[in-house]
Amino acid sequence: MQIDTSRLWKADTPGYVVVLDAECRYDHVVHGRYLQAERFVPADVATLSPRDRRTDPRVTPRWACQQIVVLSWAIFADTDDGLRPLRMETRGAPELDEAGIVRAFFADMDALQNVELVTWGGFHNDVPQILLAAAAAGLRLPSCLSRLHSPWRRHSSGHRDLMTEMCAGASSPHLAEVAAKFGIPAKVTCRPDLVSQLMDQGKWSSVKSVCEGDVLTTSMILMHWRHLLGGSTSTLEATRRLCDFVTAHCGHRSYTAHWQRFGERILQDAFTAENAKLAIMDAGR
Repeated sequence: MQIDTSRLWKADTPGYVVVLDAECRYDHVVHGRYLQAERFVPADVATLSPRDRRTDPRVTPRWACQQIVVLSWAIFADTDDGLRPLRMETRGAPELDEAGIVRAFFADMDALQNVELVTWGGFHNDVPQILLAAAAAGLRLPSCLSRLHSPWRRHSSGHRDLMTEMCAGASSPHLAEVAAKFGIPAKVTCRPDLVSQLMDQGKWSSVKSVCEGDVLTTSMILMHWRHLLGGSTSTLEATRRLCDFVTAHCGHRSYTAHWQRFGERILQDAFTAENAKLAIMDAGR
């Protein structure tokens, strides 16, 4: 299909919005090194209270002792009439280790250049995890992501954490909580607390499905948020674009059926609302 880029892009330089999500698990090798540095042995666990065991990094590893096992990112063209999905990429185990995953992501971002990253809670999770993994692997940030090294400069970092932007001073909600407000599909592959079991069982296709599902949910919420700020023509059109994309490109995933039903329901609700308006107009004549 031939696309007239002069009609597609807002400016001469194409702009992309990249929605991403990472799935991580404990890196017991790294955590073991930390325990050696702390001179912490299994017998020391008994000296801690149950509450301390849940929060002590010597017992429960924190993010620095985790590793990325799956990374998914969806690429959208940022056009005059809103976001248009172009493609979704996923890299992960067992094909790649953490360094290979981040290297593939950086290569794609380097090819795109003009990007804005969007995450759900990524200011506290995904972005620092990616940067730490890259540094440990001896990688260099692509020029388009160089601003990520100043994360506190939120609006100039090139990263939008949709969760912190939407919740403002309110407590930080889970992705599924906000999705429920809009009726958007969320966490349809499995319960969030069972993802680690999928990893332990080597069910990497399902783990990738979980990661992609979170990317799609975040993308749909982003489209609603941008509409609120005047960045799209309609939420109905945004929903149609994303659902059509999932149907066309993600048919091998179990979540596709949920997105198809979601798109059909939104369309039916729109028709019902329009018919109700016509009925009211007819009654007033």
